[in-house]
Amino acid sequence: MIGRMHRFTALTLVFALLFLFGCAERSLYSHRDQAWRQDAEAICLAKGGYEPSPFIQRMNRINGKGACGVYYPLKVSASLSGYVAFSTPATINCPMTSALDGWFYHVVEPAAQRIYGSYVREVRVAASYSCRTRNHKPGAKASEHSFGNAIDIAAFTLADGRTITVEGGWRGDRQDQAFLREVHTGACQLFTTVIGPNGDRYHIDHFHFDLARHNADNSYRYCK
Repeated sequence: MIGRMHRFTALTLVFALLFLFGCAERSLYSHRDQAWRQDAEAICLAKGGYEPSPFIQRMNRINGKGACGVYYPLKVSASLSGYVAFSTPATINCPMTSALDGWFYHVVEPAAQRIYGSYVREVRVAASYSCRTRNHKPGAKASEHSFGNAIDIAAFTLADGRTITVEGGWRGDRQDQAFLREVHTGACQLFTTVIGPNGDRYHIDHFHFDLARHNADNSYRYCK
């Protein structure tokens, strides 16, 4: 009898795991790619400025499972023509690459110079392209990471050697708090989704940026 109970419990666990995995799979397959994604990537590349360089390399199209994939992916190892290095190369699309350049140039570097008297020379990339659901939740919608349309930043290293982490600085030193809140707020003007430590428990140690289209005219911004 006990042996049957153990077998029943084991089978129940297996079926539960299969169900959860199936939910995640269905969420990636059911949220099909929209035509605007390919158009946005193609238009960005047509404008120029992202020819192959020591810091940006064009990759072959990524065809992931379900809706996942990137039409014209870029392997980016630094922003601002190499001035801001990435801790690890990011696989992202052209619009994200352009938005990041704008963020570093117009927001991050001016804030770093004013608050620290130094410039940001490297950022820690926590995530870029990954075929998965939002926050890895079974059954959730496909993450913008699934389209190379998102990046996660966990820390900033200054030219003088100091490193400011999102997790440690958000409620840490006053300078760090001021800097992180300024670059977070500034990002809300350049990305359509910005989530930081105040957003939810999944983002206590990094900033999430993406260019999702939340409504038909792409006017809505989600900033937490």
